[in-house]
Amino acid sequence: MKPPIRRTVPALLSLLLCAAHAQTPAPVPGTVVVKGARGGAGDPHAIDAAKDRILNGKSASSCAFMDRRHPANDPVTLAYRRDFDLDAPLSDDVVRIDALAPDGDVSNLIDSSGIDKHGGMPAPLAGPKTRGCTVADVRFAAGRNYIARNDKTLALGFEAYDNGNYARALQLFETAWNKIGYDEAALMLARQHLYGQGTPKDGAAAAAWLEKVDDKPYAPGDRMRFDPAQPDAMTPRVEAAFMLARMYDRGIGVARDPARARTWYDKAAAYGFVPALDILGERALAGTDRPRDPVRGLSQLKEAADAGYPAAQFHLARAYYDGDDVPRDLAMARSYFDAAARAGIPAALFAAGRMRDLGEGVKADPAQAIVFYKDAALKGDRDARFALGTYFYSGEVVGKNLATARQWFGAAARQGQPDALFNLGVMTAAGEGGAKDPAMAYVLFTLAQQAGHDGAGAALKALAPTLTPEDRKRADAVLHPRVASAK
Repeated sequence: MKPPIRRTVPALLSLLLCAAHAQTPAPVPGTVVVKGARGGAGDPHAIDAAKDRILNGKSASSCAFMDRRHPANDPVTLAYRRDFDLDAPLSDDVVRIDALAPDGDVSNLIDSSGIDKHGGMPAPLAGPKTRGCTVADVRFAAGRNYIARNDKTLALGFEAYDNGNYARALQLFETAWNKIGYDEAALMLARQHLYGQGTPKDGAAAAAWLEKVDDKPYAPGDRMRFDPAQPDAMTPRVEAAFMLARMYDRGIGVARDPARARTWYDKAAAYGFVPALDILGERALAGTDRPRDPVRGLSQLKEAADAGYPAAQFHLARAYYDGDDVPRDLAMARSYFDAAARAGIPAALFAAGRMRDLGEGVKADPAQAIVFYKDAALKGDRDARFALGTYFYSGEVVGKNLATARQWFGAAARQGQPDALFNLGVMTAAGEGGAKDPAMAYVLFTLAQQAGHDGAGAALKALAPTLTPEDRKRADAVLHPRVASAK
């Protein structure tokens, strides 16, 4: 008899067996989720987050003259300011001075009586917004500006680096840092020390350079705004924090230290890097390196997902779909899977299609499901490729085409999809959609068994007695090439 097929249950009934084999794995790996929504202005976690972003102990020189000021559009920051009676908005006023006359331009004055009463300092700097700016601060800023306008060490450093002259680049980047304090110079110095470019490999030195970037003054307006169209975009401060997180997370150049890695992921997230928030949420749900914290994990994933980060949307959808710690919420799962699918995440496209195929959280619509499957399959998702194979095998929605089914099963099988390996073995053993080849069918069943398919063992047992000595030799040559070549 021919093997019946179910659209999204990934196993054909074996032609070699009378017993049915049907197994429905979850479309995505499991995780945990908890009930509850992120709080508003009174949420203590939100207030703590805002305090970390504002009062980090590194936000000022004598008057924060060099800070960039922008309106605080972050609602968490505003909520924090309200709770502490700091309702005055953060100003984006810029006080401008002439770098050539930082104490004020008196060249057109007739006599000294016209000199500003503040001793030459520009009047705006004498007001309450300046937080105690002094003439020394103004002169420092003017001097720095003059040096920066005439300095070429950073550009020359990049030129030397691009030309492979790493020793020269190292010297120029150090000069650029010492003269101006360019973040880019410190980042490049960290890179060179980490990878041993122009200097011996030294992870500790790399970490020290990255920390120099993080130690620079920070104002709430410096928090980057996440752009879903450029999810990997970073500011230098974010890049330094995220690179440190990766180093301690994976033990690159430094000893692996999960606690320090989390600290730097937290900083990157606080600086506005949403992908770091997604990483923290996933780890909190999974209990990576510390006890699981479903409340924090779900909150972090939701914040990242609602910011428009597709990976977080997929992870949140998966949590709602599996519902390990809370009742499943298929409507929410479908909503976030759809959002991630619109961004082109292959696994989300497959999951969105599967929910429509099975009628989970939405009315069953196989015709729409196959559209999602096709998009996911073209992007390389192995489960979607398998699903398309089942459609072409059964002839549902699309016309029955065994050759096309075999091609899709083959594409998924080459990616190690267990059920595709099994089904391709079934078709190869029977000669469906292509040549009959018992030896290759034996290979495919063996690989399916190694991949964990629970019906492959019985299929091998049924197929083995039918193989000729030549078939066995060919199968062994594929499965054990070294042993075969030794013979």
